[in-house]
Amino acid sequence: MKFILILFFTLNAIAYDAFIKPDTLYKTIQDENLILLDASDYASYNQSHISGAIHVDISKFLKSKYARLSGNFSQKVENEMQKLGINETSHIVIYSRTNKDDYLNATYLASIFLQHGFENVSILDGGYMAWIFKYNDVVTSKALKPIAKGNFKAIYNAIVLVDDEYLNQNLEIVSAKSVKEIFFDDLTLKSELELKKLFENELILSKETKVAIYRDTSLAAYANWFILYKMFDLKNMKIYKTTTE
Repeated sequence: MKFILILFFTLNAIAYDAFIKPDTLYKTIQDENLILLDASDYASYNQSHISGAIHVDISKFLKSKYARLSGNFSQKVENEMQKLGINETSHIVIYSRTNKDDYLNATYLASIFLQHGFENVSILDGGYMAWIFKYNDVVTSKALKPIAKGNFKAIYNAIVLVDDEYLNQNLEIVSAKSVKEIFFDDLTLKSELELKKLFENELILSKETKVAIYRDTSLAAYANWFILYKMFDLKNMKIYKTTTE
């Protein structure tokens, strides 16, 4: 089985939607279509969060504590999205605290939404700390609940999780970059130039190539999948379902 590293540098029209800066969020903070989700633990959310943010319990989007990945179509995901007030016209922005585990939860959640047919989802670059660095007066400790149940209807997406049998018949497995390689210490995304430098000697895969991304932990694989799918438009990207998930 051939192991290769992925890079794909030409940004497409939706590239800038994958991660947004605090300034961009601030300009749309009053938008009625904005659904702002805090993916941190509830204690952190309860202490302080961005004004207008709703806490999201990641466990609601996991199959179980032993099988974290929910990449295949699930009616449960649609139900939970509706409970968060998500409509067909919503723009979801997810953020977390500046630590690796919270950030992986955020990219995991964004990926699950994508896999259920909701494309208009972004992650706040740098998370909560990046926000309060500029807008520390737009925070609160008051918990917020969705105003009403949303109307989002999930659309079945092609299978994302693949196992050994599927892999051997259809795909090649690729080794993903670590979180530390893609993000700075404050978990802001590295620039396009820096990403190009990071991957300059590696093979560039075409959008038509069918590959599965692998990492030793499931959430790290999801973080890579989100970037490759959302930023670089690799729509055929899969996630190799390992035994360590």
